[in-house]
Amino acid sequence: MKNWRVLMHNSAVHQSLITLIEQLDVEVYSPESTTYRKRPDRPSSTKKVVRLFPGYLLLRFDPEVTHTTTITALNGARGFVQFGGQTCVMQDSTVEGLKAASLVRADRWLDCIEFRNLPTELEKTLRLIIDMKSDAARRAAFLALLAQDAALERLVRRHGTLCYSRVRAA
Repeated sequence: MKNWRVLMHNSAVHQSLITLIEQLDVEVYSPESTTYRKRPDRPSSTKKVVRLFPGYLLLRFDPEVTHTTTITALNGARGFVQFGGQTCVMQDSTVEGLKAASLVRADRWLDCIEFRNLPTELEKTLRLIIDMKSDAARRAAFLALLAQDAALERLVRRHGTLCYSRVRAA
């Protein structure tokens, strides 16, 4: 079954590692933040792209088809993020939320960011993580989100475990 996993890697070989992983028929996502700044001397704008989590790649693959050791054997790959000795599996909703949260329009008149079909708590968490200026703080918050996802996944996998969520009606 295809799931999202987080690969730690050497940032110096980022693009070549992505190319090698894609050749293995594995979906790769590297979250980026794109900022457009209006140039003071011209009517155009400059585009700045920053990787949100340098040293980490999100991979979607089936370990029965492409084994994790095949990926970690590639040049620059260090290993998968683990919690409690188990490889962390991210929920699809978290990755889709991250993709949606990092999308912005390219026009100069952008004054808000629109989200669709996201739970408000996930929306707030992802927006806070993306807006952090410090790489170290952003990575720490990202790993905390992964740990929370991993704990929820373990609860759901246990046979007979009930999961409750609180819903506030406005």
